[in-house]
Amino acid sequence: MEKIWDNSLSTLINRHPQAFLDLLLPGAVCLVHHRTKLSGTQRQPDAVLEVQRYDETFIFNPELQSAQDSEMAERSLLYHVLLGSQHRRDNKPLPVRSCVVSLWRRAKMAPSPLLLTQPGEPPGQQAERIRYFYETIEMWEKRPENILDLGHAVLYPLLPLTKGGATQKIVMLMFDLLSGRQDRDYAVIGYLFAAHTFKLLKQFDDLEWLERRFLHMQDFLKESPAYQWILEEGREEEKAKNLAQARQAVVDFVQKRFPELAQLVEEVVATIDSQARLILLTGDLGGAQSAEEARQILSELAQ
Repeated sequence: MEKIWDNSLSTLINRHPQAFLDLLLPGAVCLVHHRTKLSGTQRQPDAVLEVQRYDETFIFNPELQSAQDSEMAERSLLYHVLLGSQHRRDNKPLPVRSCVVSLWRRAKMAPSPLLLTQPGEPPGQQAERIRYFYETIEMWEKRPENILDLGHAVLYPLLPLTKGGATQKIVMLMFDLLSGRQDRDYAVIGYLFAAHTFKLLKQFDDLEWLERRFLHMQDFLKESPAYQWILEEGREEEKAKNLAQARQAVVDFVQKRFPELAQLVEEVVATIDSQARLILLTGDLGGAQSAEEARQILSELAQ
């Protein structure tokens, strides 16, 4: 699901970065939405916004977290330093303001600050070397009206994540507000966020209601690119399931005929990502007249 969350959040921020500033950093004005990777790396922060607030220009880097990440604070520090060196004005680094936005409670961050100590010292005598403070914003602490009052359609998919927002009433309101054809992507993303929130909160009756509601809306939503993400995710999950079953079928076959090759076959099939190749392998092993012949077939694949 991580790919879907990344696609969803990128879509929302790219469509209207000012809306997210209004929610996360009220009073800030977006000057430039930088979408390039960090210099010298393949890392792509969730959002790099050059903003102005109280007559000061700086880089605002909100990182949105959907799951627990024990290294999030260290990554935020890395982004903070690299962004400061990459973005300059009047030949001076722009100040950077970093924050982590936790979408669900399971993504709750360790409290700021991050403390890094000097290694190679006796226990209890490590000297502090870095103290990095970062902001945390928890979506489940915001209320639905905090989003509704801003009037940005791009933020409405976040309503189910808010305090008191995981209800049929709020989700229906979200769908009603996103009933225009231009908002189909947002409606699909709102469905995804609502479904995941209901699952996390174990509100299974609400989840069944939501799935029924989504079926009724499919004719309206199916042309949305976000709808295609759901279909693609389903196809990928089915493909992974079929591949796992094919691998297990080969392992079971070998364990039954040549149990001494059990470890070798598990190592070999783990490297094969084609269901068709696994089926052919089963046929080749079926023709083996001895364990040594089967070992030869598997060893050739392991090379």
